[in-house]
Amino acid sequence: MNTRPVTGADPVYLGFPLVEPTPVTNCPSCHELAQRREAARRAGDLTTVSDCNVLMRRCTH
Repeated sequence: MNTRPVTGADPVYLGFPLVEPTPVTNCPSCHELAQRREAARRAGDLTTVSDCNVLMRRCTH
């Protein structure tokens, strides 16, 4: 009988967190996202902070 514990796949190794994006000057979308991100950070809503970072990185300016 096999007494060795069964585990899932090999461990997942994540890279370093990305640097937080900086809003592009004269881009209203980036400016709004930056304001929303700061409000979310003050409220402790880190999910919205992350969402704003993703949207800012995808912004076409």
